[in-house]
Order: sequence, then C-alpha cells, then structure tokens
Amino acid sequence: MNKKRKGIWITFSEWRPWIIAALTALSVNFAAEAIMATIDVWVNGKVWVTGEWGSFSPLRFGYILFFIIMVYWLIRNRTKFFPPRTRSLKQATEKRKHLVLFLSNLPPVFKKTAGVPAWLSLSEDIHQDIQQIESLKRKDPRRYRWQWEMPLRAIAHHLENDHSKEDTLETVTIICSKKSISQIKHFFTICTNYRQLQGKHFYLLAQKSENTSSLIPLSPAIDITPFQGYNFEDFDEIVSAMDRLLQEFAKKGFSESDIMVDITGGQKPTSIVGAAMTFNLKIKAQYVQTNDPWKVISYDVVLSSADTKGLGI
Repeated sequence: MNKKRKGIWITFSEWRPWIIAALTALSVNFAAEAIMATIDVWVNGKVWVTGEWGSFSPLRFGYILFFIIMVYWLIRNRTKFFPPRTRSLKQATEKRKHLVLFLSNLPPVFKKTAGVPAWLSLSEDIHQDIQQIESLKRKDPRRYRWQWEMPLRAIAHHLENDHSKEDTLETVTIICSKKSISQIKHFFTICTNYRQLQGKHFYLLAQKSENTSSLIPLSPAIDITPFQGYNFEDFDEIVSAMDRLLQEFAKKGFSESDIMVDITGGQKPTSIVGAAMTFNLKIKAQYVQTNDPWKVISYDVVLSSADTKGLGI
C-alpha cells in the first residue's frame, strides 16, 4: 500500500465512528415508525378484531433489524471516537511558571551523603552542576547515575541561563512516593542552595490519610512526619492526587497555560497519569531525555476526532 492510500485509509478509520453514529441516529426514526406501525396493527388491527395476526412486513422488520445492528456497531466503536493525539510534540522551548514533578526514591547509599552522590560536588549554580554531570556521564554513563538528575534538569529548563533575564519559573510542586517522601528535605535543600531557585516557592503534595491530599508549602523547618506519599503503582491513587492538585491550583488562580507536568520521574503509572491529566487542557506535559543529548520534549495532547480545526491544529 502506498503512502497516499494508507493516509486515506487512516482518515476513513477516524471518520468511521462518526459515520456509524450518524447512521444510527438516522435509523432511529425509521425503526420507531416501524415499531409503532407494528404495535398499531396488533392493538387496532386484526389481533383484537378478528383474532388473527397481521401480515408480516419485511420492510418494517428490516428497519428494526438495521437499527439494532447499528446500535451494536456503535457500542463496538465507542472507544474510537476521541483517539489521543498531540497538538504539538517538540523540543520544549517555552518556559512556564508552575512546574509539577514526581520525585523518585534514592537508593540507601545516598542516605549518608544527604542525597548527593559522592562523585558530585554541587555548586550554587544549577546550570553549572548539570554541565558537570553531563561531562562525567559522557565518560562513563553507568557509573555516574543519579535519580535526581532529571528533576533538576526539569527545573533548570524553566530557568534563564542568562543572568540579565528574569526567570519564568515561580513554583515547583513535588509529588513523592511512600519512600521518597522521607527524602524530600534533602531534595529541597539541594534546590534552595542554588541561587537561581532562591525565592522560588516549593510545594509538597501529600496526604495525612488516604484521600486527603493537601498542598503544603515547603520550608527548612517543615515537619513531614504527619504526611505520607503516594503509591506510584496505584493508578487510581495517582489520578486522585493529580485531580486534587489541579483543584488547588485553580484556587490559587494558576492559569492552565502556566502549568507544566514533568513525567520523567516516578514510575510508569505516574507518567501515564501525569500525561493523561493534561488531555484537552492548556496544561502541557514534558519529558527529559535520560540519555545524551538530554533534551526536554513537551507534549500537548488532545482527545479529538479527525476534524481537529476547532482545537487549533
């Protein structure tokens, strides 16, 4: 099949559910008239007057059967009405005010060094430290691995590298697992030691008990003992947490177009939920490549039909 024919077939596949829905809607009228005509014959016709059944009408039967087939076909195609698609997929260049990220758990070996690898000497410049990590990883990628490298890259992307320009980033919201929440103070300390992040607002989305998520301002004196993280493998729990977070953002007056959800950290369910929560919204998802060249890619995902003009595509 050549490319042209393949493209036509894909277009027809996307339109097919809507054609089915249209035919189903049209068949409703014919089926309703056929059913009413049949009932009229039974109630007012031969059944009650003479005790005999009316003559069989193949046409009326055909209308009813066609309607039943279309309803069945519509149900079979119900999941194909709004396939996910990207309104844009590109190396991220835009910077947003509010970043959400999932914090992965560090191995026990990092506990002695407050979350910082022994081979890394942190400075007060986040861009400088990322360059240092890149230089080391190019020598030996397997040896120089740090789970918090990607969250720092995610944050750094929304900061200006030019000291003369004002940073776009205003807040960072961190979602922890049940294990990584005990390490949140280490991550917070690392971030706030960078001069580019001094004055930025950090929040922790956590729960005191199940289904009671709260957005908590982070500070050096915060006591995280009453709070617990989330099960990063529990899809429903992550959905509930993200839904609560968006409600809190709305209360704070955060615009959707100012929010970015980083889906690099955590586990597979967190990436799926993080991306899914941006569907059909102005919120975008971003992913940091875990290998050279370590680019940041943004996703603007919509659930739409083949006719995407109304969505700005």
